[in-house]
Amino acid sequence: MKNTEVLLNDHGEAMLSNHNDGIIQFKIVYWGPGESGKTTNFLRLKEKFHFTKLTEGYSIETSEGRTLWQDSLFLSFKFNINEKKYNIITQIVTCTGQERFLSTREYVLDGADGIIFIADSHKDMREQNKRSFRELINFTQHKEIPYIVQLNKRDIEDAVTIEDFKKLLGLPKDETYPDGTYVVYPAVALNGENVVDCFQDLIVQVVFDYFSL
Repeated sequence: MKNTEVLLNDHGEAMLSNHNDGIIQFKIVYWGPGESGKTTNFLRLKEKFHFTKLTEGYSIETSEGRTLWQDSLFLSFKFNINEKKYNIITQIVTCTGQERFLSTREYVLDGADGIIFIADSHKDMREQNKRSFRELINFTQHKEIPYIVQLNKRDIEDAVTIEDFKKLLGLPKDETYPDGTYVVYPAVALNGENVVDCFQDLIVQVVFDYFSL
């Protein structure tokens, strides 16, 4: 959470407080309707954190270039926690948004520590956004997995308003939650706008939850 002042700098380093030395692994899943921008977020993170990559990553796609199974990448971040050093290994995966592969999404979600829901700003994607978000809530409601909502493609003409989007998904009308994270992160994944902020704020929540146990 923002108030813990856990920040990822340009060297992949962060600060917090508590626990033993060692390696901790987290899994972050990108979820959302087809072609909303999950893989584009994935690629922007791969570019931004190229110096922290443990793997080159991979994508499993259809012949049309759409995600068939998942994109996957491992990043490594160094944290100083109570004057002890931690290596945070973060696996980033994306779920396919194609309806016919619904069964694979639950499998990819297994073991997730945090989720970023990527929605599409096109007005004709209202029902797809709503259905995908409902699926996510159904899969996670008993697991207490933290998630962040990103509304992508804010640069398009006649984009859905954030107010209408919040109402569609049943989200709070406030701009932020009490911890300072945004209820909805407006983003343009093509140029990287708010992509890292979403990822960073979710990692902060995941790390905070882990050390609060």
